Amino acid sequence: MRIARPSRTVIGVDVGRRTIKAAQLTWSEGGYRVCALSLLPRPEPEKELARADASALRSVLKRQGFSGRKIVVVAPEERLMRAALELPSKVAGTPIGQIVRMELSRLNNVAPDSFEMAYWEWRTPDGAKPMTRTLAIGCPHEAVGGILDVFEAEGFDVVALDVRSAAAGRACEALLLPASQITAIADLWWRSTTVQFVCGRSLLYERVPEGISTAELTGKLAGVFGITVEAAQQVANTVGLTVDQPIEGIDRETLDAVRKHLRSHFDKLLDEVRAPFSYVNHQFPGEGVKRLLLIGGGAAIPQLSSYMQGPLGIDVRSAAPSDLVTSPVELLSKAGNPAMTLAVGLARFGGAGG
Repeated sequence: MRIARPSRTVIGVDVGRRTIKAAQLTWSEGGYRVCALSLLPRPEPEKELARADASALRSVLKRQGFSGRKIVVVAPEERLMRAALELPSKVAGTPIGQIVRMELSRLNNVAPDSFEMAYWEWRTPDGAKPMTRTLAIGCPHEAVGGILDVFEAEGFDVVALDVRSAAAGRACEALLLPASQITAIADLWWRSTTVQFVCGRSLLYERVPEGISTAELTGKLAGVFGITVEAAQQVANTVGLTVDQPIEGIDRETLDAVRKHLRSHFDKLLDEVRAPFSYVNHQFPGEGVKRLLLIGGGAAIPQLSSYMQGPLGIDVRSAAPSDLVTSPVELLSKAGNPAMTLAVGLARFGGAGG
């Protein structure tokens, strides 16, 4: 009798400004299971992607249980083209994808064949409106070549470049609400914060609040307290927002000051997300936004979910890999870090066995 072995996914690779996150899953009839996770510092933080990054990743993957050379890499967010379109729900003889491509081309003044794209359609449940809202994202071919060269020079097979929003939605699938309700996902990553709204499997809307990022928060803490950015991030992830209890090695005055800065930062985020929440609730019929999921390195700050839940009046929770897929005991410390969530979504690109 032949025993079926779980099928491994591709390796999801999330290259940030300071770290590289990698994830690989296995698939069986019971669902996805984490089989390997890695978070490593970049050889040259804040620099453009270089071969040294791919070399460091290759060395780590050998030691930490990854298998294969097929990877899916996050696309360069700053090079993406975005458009929110209102398109006819029916156009005789013309594929909707072709219309989306031409509109994205026109709006960004680029050739229609100069980019790859993904798009999401949302239609009214009763189909009454003659127009359908479509969110489109394009990645120019010229933004891809350098990334492919870097990884392929180290022996990797780059299966795809995926956008953060698509990978985030895929990763968080287990916690998305039924299609009549809308789930928001806030990606609190190093360089920026992105808030996206998902209904079923469709991405409805995205918003990037200005000037709100983990880099901004840790940079401010580092400047105020005269410590490194790395130390500031560790302090933020230790102190948290609301629990009023002593922490070994940090005096009461410092604790209060750190929490004051944390609250100020996330109060600003709360102010920024109210407008897109209201917009989505009014523009898309149904039950509205009922849940907010927090991912990315900034979501690791203790008590953040409860701090945001009260003012927003909806269910708010962190979405680390351990909240989304089965994780073995030996990987729980890594799987409990929401900074790893996007890598898990990238690993799920195209399903198992990639």
